[in-house]
Parts: sequence; structure tokens; C-alpha cells
Amino acid sequence: MAKTLELIFVNMAGDKVTMRVTDHREDIQESEVRTVMDEIVASDVFTSSGGSLTGVAGARLVTRDVAELNIL
Repeated sequence: MAKTLELIFVNMAGDKVTMRVTDHREDIQESEVRTVMDEIVASDVFTSSGGSLTGVAGARLVTRDVAELNIL
């Protein structure tokens, strides 16, 4: 079962921008995620079609379960 950490930001246009991290630590803490997200916004190193990231909108862990079918 694959887990993805999604970091959701707000950009200058007011749109949401999602960054996905697939290789995060299993024991990651909410406070660590918030700290990193605040640092990303403060450093202004990423941009989007709606401009720079201006704030944090949320974060979530998404679990995806894939079952391959033998059809070939």
C-alpha cells in the first residue's frame, strides 16, 4: 500500500497548489510537516501558474492500494 504525503498551499491567485512526496518517513509528525511548509512559503523557491506560494492550506496522507489483474 503506497502512502503519499500531500502538501497543499495557496498561491498569489488564491488557487490551491499540491506538492506530493512519495518517499517520506513513516513516523513524520504534523508539527514537522507544518514547519517545512512554512519554510517553503518563506523561502519562495517554488512558483505555480498562479504565482508564488503565499500560505499553507493543509496537508494529508493519502493511501493508495493497487491490485494488478493478470489479463495478459
